[in-house]
Amino acid sequence: MTSSTPGPVAGTATAARTGTEAATLTGATRVLLVRHGVTDLTAAGRVDGRGGCDPHLNADGRRQAQAVGQAVHGLVAHLGHVDEGPCRVVTSSLARAAQTGDAVAAALGVGAGRDGGWDEQGFGDWDGQSVAHLHETVPDELRRLREDHDYARPGGESLAVVQERVLTAWDRAVAPGGTVVVVTSRKPILVVLAQVLGLPPRSFWTLSTDPASVTALDLWPDGNASVPFTNRTDHLR
Repeated sequence: MTSSTPGPVAGTATAARTGTEAATLTGATRVLLVRHGVTDLTAAGRVDGRGGCDPHLNADGRRQAQAVGQAVHGLVAHLGHVDEGPCRVVTSSLARAAQTGDAVAAALGVGAGRDGGWDEQGFGDWDGQSVAHLHETVPDELRRLREDHDYARPGGESLAVVQERVLTAWDRAVAPGGTVVVVTSRKPILVVLAQVLGLPPRSFWTLSTDPASVTALDLWPDGNASVPFTNRTDHLR
């Protein structure tokens, strides 16, 4: 869904882990997940993963990066810090995420760190291919990529591998606490949301993560988590 309000919205999702700790609303870690702006491959509907040609943002993508940077700045100002330190910004190692993340970091007045664990899934021999062409010519293989946890294209990665590295990067990002902005790609955002919300594998694809969108998560020390909003894009209008 897309929220037009800067704070928590009706229908906020909440997930909980089992445990003996009492519920608490103190000491939260706040995470803003930002998808990168568009590239020429994004606009053309072509597969573009880790290990591909690593395109830069195009002109539209650069405008989106500036817009989402200002949006994140406004969200942080509105929601407030969950500690007294500055926000941290972490991006994947791919150019499109790094460029978007640098714009976000500049808007916040901080530097941006890189972590390749947040890179998009590697699609191997499908990198650069038209998604529409794949739907038409190899629909069964495309379905396997979406539904088979262990399926990988030659030279690419399975969802199982992507989940392991993304969730390891997630642990690194949230470990210091405070507020962190992670700028990454579609699949890593889906992996995190599925993990936090406990979604079954087939529901993984029901979530929307548009280019230059913002998704917010709050994590509590007792293991509870809330998702105030997902796929916010009103700053692009």
